[in-house]
Amino acid sequence: MPLNKTDSLFARIGQALGREKTSTADNKEEIRYAVRKINQHFYAEKPNAELIAKHANVIVDLLLSMHNCSDDFELLSHILITIREILDCDKKTRRPLVKALIKNDVCSFLLHNLRAVADDRGLGQEVALQIHQVLAIIGHHDKRLPLKARLFKTIGSTIGLLRVYSYNAKICPVILTLLKIYAKNAITASAICRAQGLQPLLRLALTLDRRHAKLQKSSITVVRYLTQTKKLAARATSTSIVRDILAVVFLMDKSQGQNRIRTIKLKENLLKVLLNLVKSKNGRLQFLEANGFYLLYELAMNVLQNDNFSTFLDLSCHIMIHCCPRQQLPLENIFSPVRYTLPQGYDYIVTNELMNAEPEICKESDDMREKSKLIFPPSEQNSPGEQRARPKSSSNSTTTTTARASSASKSSTTVTTANRLKSSKGTRSDKKSVESKKKPNLNRNKQRQISTTLDDNDPDETEEDTMGLAEDEEPDDEDSGKSDEEDEEDEDDEDDRFTKENFTNSSIPLPNNEPVTRDAYELSVAYEQFFDEINDPINILRLKRAQTIFDSRTQSLLSRLFENTLPASLTRLAERSRFCYKRMPTNLFCQTYSILAKSTKSAYCFTKLAFPDVFNALSYPRYELMQKSDERSVRTTLLSDIHRILYPPSIYNRTVYDFDTLVNRSTITTLSNDDEQRCRTQSAVDHLMFDSQFESANLRKAIQVTEEEYDLILRPDVNTFRHHQWFYFEVSNMRHNLTYRFNIINFEKINSQFNAGMQPVMFSVHDALNGRPFWRRIGEKISYYKNIYGRKKKVYYTLTFNIQFPHDNDVCYIAYHFPYTYTTLMTDIVNWTNTYDRTNIYFRQQVLCKTLSENDCPLLTITNLYNQNDLYQDENQTIPLHERTYIVLTARVHPGESNASWVMKGIIDYLLSDEPTARILRDRYIFKIVPMLNPDGVINGCSRCSLATKDLNRQWSSPNPTLFPTIYHTKGLLAYLSTCSSRPITLFCDFHGHSRQKNFFFYGNDPRCHFLGPAVGRSTITKLFPKLFTGIPGFSLQSCLFTMRKQKEGCARIVVWDEFKIDLAYTMEATYSGFDVGLYKGIQVQISTLQIIGHDFCQVLIKIADLELKTAETIVPFEELFITNDGYQPEKRAPNGDEKRRSSSSASSSSSSSSSSSLSSTDGDAR
Repeated sequence: MPLNKTDSLFARIGQALGREKTSTADNKEEIRYAVRKINQHFYAEKPNAELIAKHANVIVDLLLSMHNCSDDFELLSHILITIREILDCDKKTRRPLVKALIKNDVCSFLLHNLRAVADDRGLGQEVALQIHQVLAIIGHHDKRLPLKARLFKTIGSTIGLLRVYSYNAKICPVILTLLKIYAKNAITASAICRAQGLQPLLRLALTLDRRHAKLQKSSITVVRYLTQTKKLAARATSTSIVRDILAVVFLMDKSQGQNRIRTIKLKENLLKVLLNLVKSKNGRLQFLEANGFYLLYELAMNVLQNDNFSTFLDLSCHIMIHCCPRQQLPLENIFSPVRYTLPQGYDYIVTNELMNAEPEICKESDDMREKSKLIFPPSEQNSPGEQRARPKSSSNSTTTTTARASSASKSSTTVTTANRLKSSKGTRSDKKSVESKKKPNLNRNKQRQISTTLDDNDPDETEEDTMGLAEDEEPDDEDSGKSDEEDEEDEDDEDDRFTKENFTNSSIPLPNNEPVTRDAYELSVAYEQFFDEINDPINILRLKRAQTIFDSRTQSLLSRLFENTLPASLTRLAERSRFCYKRMPTNLFCQTYSILAKSTKSAYCFTKLAFPDVFNALSYPRYELMQKSDERSVRTTLLSDIHRILYPPSIYNRTVYDFDTLVNRSTITTLSNDDEQRCRTQSAVDHLMFDSQFESANLRKAIQVTEEEYDLILRPDVNTFRHHQWFYFEVSNMRHNLTYRFNIINFEKINSQFNAGMQPVMFSVHDALNGRPFWRRIGEKISYYKNIYGRKKKVYYTLTFNIQFPHDNDVCYIAYHFPYTYTTLMTDIVNWTNTYDRTNIYFRQQVLCKTLSENDCPLLTITNLYNQNDLYQDENQTIPLHERTYIVLTARVHPGESNASWVMKGIIDYLLSDEPTARILRDRYIFKIVPMLNPDGVINGCSRCSLATKDLNRQWSSPNPTLFPTIYHTKGLLAYLSTCSSRPITLFCDFHGHSRQKNFFFYGNDPRCHFLGPAVGRSTITKLFPKLFTGIPGFSLQSCLFTMRKQKEGCARIVVWDEFKIDLAYTMEATYSGFDVGLYKGIQVQISTLQIIGHDFCQVLIKIADLELKTAETIVPFEELFITNDGYQPEKRAPNGDEKRRSSSSASSSSSSSSSSSLSSTDGDAR
């Protein structure tokens, strides 16, 4: 048929549809004739894209016109045949028709007619099949199709057709495709199960007839979607589905040759269904009753060496581990054996932790609960459902900004507040706040349900994704979410997801419940002593910088030690760095470290000094490549663990080290190290010997499983039962010809870089005595996986690795990462104090505050006494500050992030060096550095918390001066500069480590991505600083995030940005693992690499200094604040109270923003 003839037929249809009386017999006949002719043409020759694009609307109008004559099944059938002929064409040809069908909601029309023709046994059944064929093709374009199918109640008719045409090779695939679309929606999947749709699907899925392999594969996929949730899986396991799947998998495995290879995908899909089923309690019981452990284990062992079965093996191991009955850790009590008594009035914090750790004890002990209620302050006695309001930032510890009450400040406050209120007018947050006022009990009931869920003590209901014990956001890092991208920042939240902290405010009030407020006068009195460089002349500063932070006895010992050694014995290092600086020789470092270790106060008694810490061990001088993952060895490790469960061998299972029995029982009064003597003597015991009673160590228990295998248990943070990541311990009495396997069985993070090529580090005393004092990456067959241990909602993970020690009877230290202890920091401060250029550099060490255990928290100040072009250098003048602003750097708020300390050391080394760029930085800036915010945690081997059981990086909004003194006083420094000083703060950076990402990167604050809505009047310059790192080895711009989420409102970068108006406020995350970009790609991180990152950080600061002098302020217009970038989805707005609090906070402008806001936004995305 000619093309113009087809056009004329469509034109006749259009004219017929345009007439007023379309239901007349003549119109019907004319339409029927035209449709029949078009079908004949399309049957003979496939339509082209041009024809379809021209007449797509006519076809849709023709189909929709059938609502007036739905009883004319013959005409409807012809129209559907026409549409199906078009839809059978390629995607490009049919695209115009598909768009027209979806735009006019043809799916609803077809479902309505499907319901009408479902009861007709004649032509109606043929029409129903045609409707299914059309829906199967266009259904995936309509996201609401599953909902429409439920509303029109057509699921039953679809299931009926499936029963009739179960083995029809043409019709059944169409029905299965449509059911797959339906089943992706969990509610519709439940409706399919209620309509008895699972039975015919299972009959297809579990067939052994190879003629129906394609139908079997499709039906298995549908069944997998029908069991995607726990409730759906529980409904499905009311039948014998688990036993049937195991039987089919076993019988398929009996196939030999090519048939066996052909059935791999089918068996893998069946195991995916089985994995869904065993998430329910009844599914696990059926699996155990059907002897599934032994069956899957034998099948897995038969194909272990065949790479074609890799997915099958992974699924088998996953199912078997998931179905293992939960066992408790081999500990009498999971609570930390190290206890520290908190100040009076805060005992309830430890009591609360103990109640969470041992709920059974608390149920039996009513007296303890009553006592804890008496101890609780009034604000802590709220019911779990009540939401405690966050303390207002503006009235908190520091940034009341009462000193900003000038007329200019008041006017700016009025304008900003007005803009903020204008921006929030008519928004969704206002409506939600009104609804919340009308229905106050809904949220309370919702949270009460959450609390009930947390108290559920059924270990069988533990799901793999239920417990996020594993982030940051980086609780590894400053910043932790739920997609991969958010997960980078949200890592740290996983540690606390199921704790009470997530449902209540994390800040802790004073015992008398009085808010912590300080005005400008109090800030001046408290912190003016830390800013002598502003007022004192240079000759006075020279005297003050000679003051040390050590007590008189320690300083006397150090003075005598350094009296005859410096500067002649200083070592000038240049071979591995881009600049030269001086360092103490090893013997001098060792003596200094030993003296300072006596002043370090810990929560329990140490028995020794660790050899690598005392002798200042460095990383291996050559680059160490990332370990290639060996999937076969990982599976072998998993199967060996399962074999140990199924067939318990003749194992020793004896405890060879128990920290609980040794803690605080030591009689040693003088700390020393005798590892050298121990290397020369042979022990009489026949097993490895362990020790962790030294600074930053945290091994709790070692159990010998076999002669060469040991299970290790890490100690939780002090006063808690959680946070197991960092490890550091000593092992000795080994034989070099044996391969030992270590299993650390109580990790909490759901994933780790150990599965991506990272290795632990080891230091050998024997090698050190022979001139090789290096930390080295060690370990083979490294694997990180979920194990069988856990209780309640808590799931543990195992890190396993093999080690072949290089020497007999050696003393080795094994750690998660290169350790950097508190005593090492104090020794480095002594080194810096005695080696910097005293003629030009102003370097001062001060004690910012005392920690809970009375350790000093050092504060370092670095700048130049004179500008480089100052010719007179008058000692009576003050430091020329007219071109200088402040940069504030902090690190090690999380004790386990030792990589942050190495980066900070690199920064301080660089700033005190004679590099030209370092001199420029000292001329432009005054550096205030707090190198260790959590000394107590570092000393006692904690992973995340302080002695007060809290994450210090969630306390910045309202830090308690008694429990969190380092955060309280560091925030006080920032408040003093913002309120009482004319010197602005250019940049703030908090250094962290990230356990699940490679490279180093930044988290910043984009005002468009604030959890309370776009911040009016704030600069979008935040992306500028990270972009300046482009090209720096090891830096990943793609990993940088600039979101401000509600869960992070108490972290450093957001509070500093929000309260002190510092636009350049960041968290820098450094990897524990290695790099996958740039010059360092494929290399594991080393101490020297981390220090070079610190050097690069300083060099990029030079670019910021240049931009400050050249560019002007740029503020993004209000309209552009609502343009999201980088695919970020704005979060829900907060209620009215938070909105007002946010507007008042943004209204109080600070002098500290004058420097950072003067930088122009060069970010193209910002516009």
